Amino acid sequence: MRQKRSEVLLNKSRLENGMQLASMAYCQYIGIPYDQAIIFTDSVTVKQSPDSLRVDSTEAVKKRTEYHLLQKSMKAQKLKTMMTLGEYLPQIGIGAGVYVMQYDETDWIENQVLFASATIPVSDWWGGSFNLQERKIQEKIESNNQEDKTRLLILQMEKAWKDLEDAYKQLSLSEITRSHAEENLNLSRDSYSNGIVDVADLLEAQAIFQQAEDQLIEAKITYRIKQIQYMQMTGRAF
Repeated sequence: MRQKRSEVLLNKSRLENGMQLASMAYCQYIGIPYDQAIIFTDSVTVKQSPDSLRVDSTEAVKKRTEYHLLQKSMKAQKLKTMMTLGEYLPQIGIGAGVYVMQYDETDWIENQVLFASATIPVSDWWGGSFNLQERKIQEKIESNNQEDKTRLLILQMEKAWKDLEDAYKQLSLSEITRSHAEENLNLSRDSYSNGIVDVADLLEAQAIFQQAEDQLIEAKITYRIKQIQYMQMTGRAF
């Protein structure tokens, strides 16, 4: 009996110290001075199942910043190919001119001239063909890289969804465990009041209930974190 009582008192002391440290850390994080009069309340609630958050990963990936960067990288590679091709295409120039001729003091003749020129880079055509082939290879590499990384982004979202589902299942089990522990504690209290069980059994029931309560709070926090992570992975604000 004394051992159980000491265990409960030790856990209570640890809990109080942990709450105080957490309060001090939170005050420091939000930039306010710590005051023992500040009272924090439990606001970790679960209002919805994860099914309402489910989205199509192949569509959601288009909202990711990484996906847009991959698109821009691919576009840059295509522009480089077009610039390389332009260096080896024929260069065409068009111009116009006017000249005036005087045959005598009173007779002036004005003529207009149009001209065009074309420059074909024949000497470097072999090297240009090689460079164009190299650019096409770079484009293909970038395209494969884009597809691979897009699949990885989708895989990240699917993993985040599985983690969210697992967290919800764990939360449901923790709620059931906590409910059973509460029923057992109430039964132990009634039995202790009627002299059926001794104080050691009551303290054990209280310890079991407290453990179930702690596990439920942890499950709620984990579920909340997994919700936020899944929303972020699918390119949404929470």
